[in-house]
Amino acid sequence: MKSKLSQYFASMALLSGFLLALTGIVYALSVNLTRMSDPGEIAITYGFIGFGLALILTGINLMVKNPREYHLHIVGAGLALNCTGIVAFLALYPQGYPVWVYPNVTFVAVVYAAGACLLAGNAFANTVLTQIEERARQISEIESEKIKSHSEDEIEREVQRTLENSLTGKDGFSKFNLALKDTEYDFILGKGLQESEKKIIVHDDIPEVENLRFASTGKLEALDDGLDSASLLLARATSTPPAGKQTRGIFSSKTKLFRRH
Repeated sequence: MKSKLSQYFASMALLSGFLLALTGIVYALSVNLTRMSDPGEIAITYGFIGFGLALILTGINLMVKNPREYHLHIVGAGLALNCTGIVAFLALYPQGYPVWVYPNVTFVAVVYAAGACLLAGNAFANTVLTQIEERARQISEIESEKIKSHSEDEIEREVQRTLENSLTGKDGFSKFNLALKDTEYDFILGKGLQESEKKIIVHDDIPEVENLRFASTGKLEALDDGLDSASLLLARATSTPPAGKQTRGIFSSKTKLFRRH
């Protein structure tokens, strides 16, 4: 109801404004208005045009959709300033000099211009803000529709399709089981992997180890006392004593034990 009433007043204001402005223009043409014309004729002409412009701007403001809270206050203030400026012009201009001079002329012009700027600026600002909000609402609705279009069943089917594609690709897994498939590799296995059952002997060519090995067998005489001691210990540890010597050693130890008693 409120919206219809606002649209009605807006339409009436626009219609009245156009009629008043058109009346002022027709009257100016009918009296051949010039700078030297009668002050009353000039006041009537610009009075009609001024009121018509104020009503047109007011109607435009009333046609704005979803206005802000301060919308009507600005419209009322702008219309009041316009009416004040027009009434002051009609009262002062016909009197001529010394009434229609500076600063009275400036005051009247500033008051009317301020009212026109308020009405025009308010209409422009509300229109721009409404367009921005409408565009944001449309984008939000589009995004929500896109989200709703993807139901849970479609999401589950997409996940299942993705898993099936990943399990049947070149990643080595089958579609129905997770056993490894025979895959052709891009590299060739080395000899060590192909002949892993054979015994692989790696020769140690470190000079110190070779000297120690020959010294332990007595085939190499070293001038280093530490190396001689190490080779002697290594020879004793790696050599196997004869069976007779082991037996004799046991008997000798027993004989020593009996002698002690």
